[in-house]
Amino acid sequence: MFYITDTQSLGQQLKLLRKQTRLSQGDLALRAGLSRTAIQAIEKGKETYQLDTLLKVLQILNVRMGIDHPLLKANVDAKLTD
Repeated sequence: MFYITDTQSLGQQLKLLRKQTRLSQGDLALRAGLSRTAIQAIEKGKETYQLDTLLKVLQILNVRMGIDHPLLKANVDAKLTD
C-alpha cells in the first residue's frame, strides 16, 4: 500500500494510475470534464484544485480513498461488537 502524505505523492500516484489505465492526460481530462492543464497541475502536485475535481479524477481511475485513524477504527470495531 502506498500512503499519500502530500499533494506531490498524490500527483505521482495519479499519474502512474493514469498511465497504467492507458489514458492520456487529454483523455482523462475529457472524461472528467476538465482541461488537460488541470490534469497536468494535479499530477504536478499543485494545491489549487478542489476536492470535487479530485474525486472525479479518482473515480475515473477507479481509485478509492480511505481515512486510516485509530479512533475511526475503534468506532467501527465497537459497532461490530454491539
